[in-house]
Amino acid sequence: MPEVEPVAAPIAGQSTRMDAVELLVEAGAALASSLDPHTTMREVAKLTVPRLADICVIDLLDEQGRINDVAVVAAEDEIARGLEALRARSPLDPNGEHPVARVIRSGRPELLAEMADTSLRTFAENATHAEFMIAHNYRSAVVAPLRARGRTLGAISILRLEPSKPFGQAKRPYGQEDLELALELARRAALAIDNARLFSDLRRLEQRLEAILINVAEAITVVDRAGQTVFANQAAADLLQMASPSELTGAEPGTIMQRFLVLDERGNELELENMPGRRLFAGEHPEPQLVRNIVRATGEERWIMTRSSPVADPDTGQMLYAVNVFEDLTAIKRAQLTESFLAEAGSVLASSLDYGQTLQRLTRLAVPEIADWCAVDLLNDRDEVERVAVHHADPTKLELAEALDHAYPQLRDEDIGVPEVLRNGQARIFTGERLDELTASARDPEHLELQRALARTAVIIVPMTVAARVIGAITLAMSVSGRGLTEADLPLAEELGRRAGPAVENARLYTTRARITHTLQRALLPESLPEIAGVDIQTLYTAAGELNEVGGDFYDVFDYDERRAILAIGDVCGKGPRAAGVTALARHTLRAAAIGGQSPTEMLATLHQALLRQPPGADLCTVCLIMLTREQHGASLTIALAGHPAPLLIGGDGVVEQVGHSGTVLGVVSPVSVQESEIELAGGETLLLYTDGVIEAGRPSNLLGEDGLIELCAAAPGLALSEFLEHIEQAAVARSQGRLRDDIALLGLRLTGQTQEDA
Repeated sequence: MPEVEPVAAPIAGQSTRMDAVELLVEAGAALASSLDPHTTMREVAKLTVPRLADICVIDLLDEQGRINDVAVVAAEDEIARGLEALRARSPLDPNGEHPVARVIRSGRPELLAEMADTSLRTFAENATHAEFMIAHNYRSAVVAPLRARGRTLGAISILRLEPSKPFGQAKRPYGQEDLELALELARRAALAIDNARLFSDLRRLEQRLEAILINVAEAITVVDRAGQTVFANQAAADLLQMASPSELTGAEPGTIMQRFLVLDERGNELELENMPGRRLFAGEHPEPQLVRNIVRATGEERWIMTRSSPVADPDTGQMLYAVNVFEDLTAIKRAQLTESFLAEAGSVLASSLDYGQTLQRLTRLAVPEIADWCAVDLLNDRDEVERVAVHHADPTKLELAEALDHAYPQLRDEDIGVPEVLRNGQARIFTGERLDELTASARDPEHLELQRALARTAVIIVPMTVAARVIGAITLAMSVSGRGLTEADLPLAEELGRRAGPAVENARLYTTRARITHTLQRALLPESLPEIAGVDIQTLYTAAGELNEVGGDFYDVFDYDERRAILAIGDVCGKGPRAAGVTALARHTLRAAAIGGQSPTEMLATLHQALLRQPPGADLCTVCLIMLTREQHGASLTIALAGHPAPLLIGGDGVVEQVGHSGTVLGVVSPVSVQESEIELAGGETLLLYTDGVIEAGRPSNLLGEDGLIELCAAAPGLALSEFLEHIEQAAVARSQGRLRDDIALLGLRLTGQTQEDA
């Protein structure tokens, strides 16, 4: 056996307590230097050799309770290698009598101050083990348990050898002070070894998890109670825009979310505490949450479904980790939003034929759904760019945009922006340097300042086309929301332009037609009413629909002779050009008959014959004809009805009476049956003539009817005649919820204080 070199005197009994303190300080530094269990075991063993021992052995229990993990450090490397080989061939029996086995079972240290050869043989595992210990002169030992967190992990053994004579020097056996020092060292070492083993277990768990999760398409993170990400796969790093999972796990808690604007489906901003993972730690059981995630740096918008599941301590039930699974649903959600938005846009575009009002509603739909700012420009009849609608999410920015449009309207020949898209019919997206070019195209410093004040971060301009002809452009811009616009947003914007183009063109054509219709309708009514002394005559005409065809309702007032006047109100069947022709025929026929001196009955008969001579068609007509004769203190009225509702005579007390006798409709069956009736109109009384559009307002479920009209007439004595007619019109429109189904014509008659002689 090789000689053992003399070593320093043992620490107990001959060194100061400061030496022991120094050893423990060094131990603390060494134990904190590594989280690898085997490295930690070897560092602990090295601390004791040669200062405290000739040999230090650390034995650990494995998961099956076997004494397997062994670290050996000796003053002589040959001894260390030999003992490690021996333990590998013949592991200690945890149920045997070896001091290490006894200490691990009891959890109490053992001091073997003197070990004779006979005692070595009693606890040796086999003869080879006994021969090894005897051959290397094992003489004194301390075995201390390695206990941490209430468990015995193994044992640390420090041993002194008896050197060979005559060269060696005798060594004092271990004593109580050595035992106490060994126990303190064991306590510290056990905690370090346990931490290292736990860390090693965690690393193995992470490696197994990573092996399972690394190729999973969904992004996965594991977060502890402090908010620290302890695991992330590459998909999570990509989703959260980190270079690698290690960068994600190394980030400070809470710093990752600061990179994003996170909103719920209703657009409300979410804090970290609102997220499912943090709510798990708060004791809640959150459902999967869909969030709208906007990258602050770029404005990129993503839709992410977050699901969180708890990982609890199996012994205590305390939640340790939250496993978060993030599913990127951007493509699916974008498709859903596109479909929903285009459907709603289609409804808006079809809701009205007033294209100005429709486009304004369209901009309000686009903001903030797909943009922060939306404007619509059209080419007018003079081929000029005209802004017809604009809306902004920020009211102050809306005022600024309107001021910009007013001060600097788009010019047809400008090189960039809306005029460019109107010329070439190609959609344009402006971000980064391209957006700077758009802003820099300002005409003067004030224009540039207004452009910059809008604070646009991205702009898309798309054409509105009809049969390959560009009629306008839609501008979408981002500014206040932090969102951006990318190539992925172009298809929706372009489709909006394609749908808006035909709708706007149809509305413009219909508007043009409506103007023509309105002009024609006015031409079918008298431009002005004659002034009749002592008589107040007021009329009101309301066409049904928004942009309507020429209706068949008409009225007329004209002089019959110096003392008499004719009042007429009628309703021609149908609408459109045919009805317009019949209306004109009726008015002019009645006027011609009056010139011929015919009575009201004869005038209606003449109109009947004129209608019968028209080409075959539904040219029937109802008329209420009144001849008014002004008397010295009142007026006499001759009333003739041809299928028309009877006039209403309203007394000064509000009592209503129908006057006149029913007659047959004109233009249907000959001969017509019409009877004249005479009444006197006194001061304070009101005579109301109306078409059936009044009493049919609100049908079928909210019909005004004759009774409803009579109730309205009770207000006549307290209203001016024009106000009274407006009162009836408003009630009819209200009954129809703003959408009349038939035209309304009203004619009111009331005496004033002036007499015929006064006139």
